[in-house]
Amino acid sequence: MHLVDNDNIWLCGNYGKILKSNDGGRSWIIQQSNTEHHLQDIAAWDANTAIAVGNEGVLLTTTDGGDTWAEMDVPKTGVADKLLRVHTYSGGEAWAVGEYGKILHSDDYGKTWTQKRENEDVILNDIIKLDNDTVIAVGEFGRILISMDNGQNWAEVETQTDNASSLMALDFKDELEGVAVGLDGLILRTFDGGMSWQQSTQQDYEMHEHLMDVVWDNSRKGWVVVGNKGVWLTADESFSSIEAGSFDKVDLSWHTEVESTEQGYFTVGANVGLYDPESKIFTKTGNKLVR
Repeated sequence: MHLVDNDNIWLCGNYGKILKSNDGGRSWIIQQSNTEHHLQDIAAWDANTAIAVGNEGVLLTTTDGGDTWAEMDVPKTGVADKLLRVHTYSGGEAWAVGEYGKILHSDDYGKTWTQKRENEDVILNDIIKLDNDTVIAVGEFGRILISMDNGQNWAEVETQTDNASSLMALDFKDELEGVAVGLDGLILRTFDGGMSWQQSTQQDYEMHEHLMDVVWDNSRKGWVVVGNKGVWLTADESFSSIEAGSFDKVDLSWHTEVESTEQGYFTVGANVGLYDPESKIFTKTGNKLVR
């Protein structure tokens, strides 16, 4: 999922599915991706220019709001090429990660890509670039990689945690403070731009479900986490006040991504919905399709 603004939202999923909403999620347009590969993530620079990635190393771009999508050439191993996450940044920059330790970079709105690290038998699940040319990737077995020179050189960060569960996502409040989440309720925090990480104890939030995504909500000054079985977790800026729950006591659907809006938190996975943190009501959306 990617929220361009309060009106324009893109979704992607299995068998090349791409949906776009121009009205904040009230209705959705089915777009033709021209691929049958499962799409794992989508990101956009604006309402017209976007990129989607997925299985078998498929990477699609659009420059006309999704009316047409074109597949781009990317470095592949021919063995394990699934791309799992992609993020866009100003000036046409984009970063993507996936199987075999793959880290890909583009600086021309996704037209061409270079591999920024040698292949390795590990899955990387998420990547983020900070404003100071620091790039951080997380993945299997609690793996954290950091580059201080925009991907030219990489170092592995020792986390010193008692949990080797895979890390699934990360986000930063600023250039120093960040949070990474993963399987079995794992939450790590950094206060020095990713150079070191400390584990938040589960006694603080009593969460043992897999956590799939985290986002810093700048408007509400807090952290938001989503995961398996409909679980959510919110925390204040310092993680001194933590609240956890589930979107729906009956529908225990998993959610893989979350983004904050003025209305609340859009989350996507087995279903799509908007969670209002004030009323604590989760409203499913995406049922109205316009072909």
